Amino acid sequence: MLTQVLLNALENARRKMIRENGEPAVENWNRQILYHFSDTDEYWLMKVVDGRPEPPTQQPDEGDEADIRLTMTTDTFIGLMNGTVNGTQAFVGGRVKVKASMADMGKMQVFM
Repeated sequence: MLTQVLLNALENARRKMIRENGEPAVENWNRQILYHFSDTDEYWLMKVVDGRPEPPTQQPDEGDEADIRLTMTTDTFIGLMNGTVNGTQAFVGGRVKVKASMADMGKMQVFM
């Protein structure tokens, strides 16, 4: 059950990176975003190529390839994606940890 809810939230995150007209929310952006869910110790990688996110894939570990690393519980992520958790409050309150450049953090605000 949780796995399907998490997959739906990951797909929602992917959809937020695409505008309604089908264009990327952030043009010419090439990044690998690693989601680490601390309560289940799962890692999911989403590659973004020319601003277009690919479907996320589960990873065996954190690896070294990610440009952006997000760590949170599954409940926090699901809440962020369905709008019941405020991203700024979650970040300031330590519920979301981000390891990324300042430029990437600014671009992520477009779709988080």
